[in-house]
Amino acid sequence: MHLSYKIRLIAAIALALFLAGCAAETPYLKLNPSLGQDIRNFSGTQYLPLARLCEVYGLGYKLDAFTNTATVEKGSIQIILRSGSETILSNGVEKRLDRPAILAGGAIFVPVSFARNSLGPVVGAKPPREMPAVLPEGPKRFVIKTMVIDPGHGGRDVGATGRRLRVREKDMALILARKIRDILERAGIKVIMTRNDDTFIPLSRRADIANSNGADLFVSVHLNASRSRFMRGFECYYLSNATDDNARALEAFEDSTLKLDKEANAEHSRGLDKTLWDMTLTENRLESAELAGHICDSVERSFTIGNRGVRAARFYVLKYTRMPSVLVEAGYISNRYEELKLKEPEFLDRIAEAVASGILKYKKEFERTEGFTKT
Repeated sequence: MHLSYKIRLIAAIALALFLAGCAAETPYLKLNPSLGQDIRNFSGTQYLPLARLCEVYGLGYKLDAFTNTATVEKGSIQIILRSGSETILSNGVEKRLDRPAILAGGAIFVPVSFARNSLGPVVGAKPPREMPAVLPEGPKRFVIKTMVIDPGHGGRDVGATGRRLRVREKDMALILARKIRDILERAGIKVIMTRNDDTFIPLSRRADIANSNGADLFVSVHLNASRSRFMRGFECYYLSNATDDNARALEAFEDSTLKLDKEANAEHSRGLDKTLWDMTLTENRLESAELAGHICDSVERSFTIGNRGVRAARFYVLKYTRMPSVLVEAGYISNRYEELKLKEPEFLDRIAEAVASGILKYKKEFERTEGFTKT
């Protein structure tokens, strides 16, 4: 009797673990490209308006304006969430978000991760166990093998310069880019550098290097500067309309290299009509925002440098690349403290490790979900 009880207990534990694993296997929803323009950034996190999500996917949506509680429904599935809370009820089962829902302008906004991870069952996304056990042989489409790292500025284009130690952006960007490259190459990624020394590379050429090599990702590495000596922290930009004065000023500064580039002649349009180019930009914008989010999350966990989060702007090198692309601003050399820290090799090592970690986590999630379409 005692032995039989043990067997039943072991079987029950095994069943519970199996069910827990199945429960964790939530369908991972690929966002509709039309949602790219709806992404908003709050405190460095990407959010989407819940009403807009429901409109795009044909879901029922109700908002109780008195309690700021929203209900999402389709068929027998119901999700309830409240502004300011990280807790949601999915068919009565309590779950947690990585960031709380928020109220802005009278509308409920949810983190992009909620859309990807919680709406899959509602819209009928299928987990991989429902796919055929044996897939047809052929090249894997959703594999990140090659990426371009673009050290900002170079040669006669110095970039920003620190006030106290006269640290030059072009020098620090190259050092940091090399460190990131070394980490990624050890992880098995082929990395192409737009420059390996103190050479001037036109912005149009940088985008062309990425496009002509069929890169899967593009990361441009820069150091920031501001008229305010108190501005500090890490930022990561993806392509979108400029959202504030600081972003517009930074665009103007980073794109000022075009004045030195006599060959900046819209090379991006070669072989692509305008409609196809717009479609490419829209699709890549979502993936770029996802990549920027992974990088910023990794930086925030590293506690190396303050994290100002994901931001949007229209930098030339982001606009004219044909793959998910981000621009990293790894601290403010106009800030006395950060200029001093950026001279320390160990500090740069930790930033490089955080950026590379974010890229690798994006790669893992992209490949695991086959381009963010499955669990």
